[in-house]
Amino acid sequence: MLEKFCLRISANESYQKAEIEVEVLTGVKVGHSTQQKLVLEHEFQLPQAEQSISEVSVDGGKVRLRGQPCIRL
Repeated sequence: MLEKFCLRISANESYQKAEIEVEVLTGVKVGHSTQQKLVLEHEFQLPQAEQSISEVSVDGGKVRLRGQPCIRL
């Protein structure tokens, strides 16, 4: 249960802030490096798309972009 809580907090906060929030809300101290380790080692189930998509638009807020940029002219 604590692991699931840590994963959910880490999804919305930095690991440093997650460390503080978990301790404040549960009274249990889970360090920021442990938060990161939990996230990196957890096997998340990927969602299944009900229909295909052709394009995506994002506003840049909390979106981690990886890979080579794709530029259309």
